Amino acid sequence: MFTKLFGTETTPKPPAPKEGDLFKVIKLHGETFEIRYGYYEEIDRQNEPMEIYPNFIENPVYTDDGFPFVTQMQEPCEHYKKKGTDSDRDCGSCAYMEYGDELIAVCRCKKNRKIDGNI
Repeated sequence: MFTKLFGTETTPKPPAPKEGDLFKVIKLHGETFEIRYGYYEEIDRQNEPMEIYPNFIENPVYTDDGFPFVTQMQEPCEHYKKKGTDSDRDCGSCAYMEYGDELIAVCRCKKNRKIDGNI
């Protein structure tokens, strides 16, 4: 009782996520992406695991209508069109990016659209 009264009660900290633990399942435009904890590079292992998002540059995935999925932090393509006054240069600051869920989005640039297997 006194610990609650004087604010000395502490809430236990949840355990840190482990590599491979599920962070979130994202369903977007008919596709499902499992976001798990892990590391992008070996040097990152000095810290706790982080959420690992798909690499859509190496492994492209497209919506049913042929537009590519992107992550907001990935390097932009040659058709990048800056929106607003943001100083970043990534897909998240591109006028063609359509927000999705978390950091996964869709590029709505018609030049990147895949039609019948061709871009």
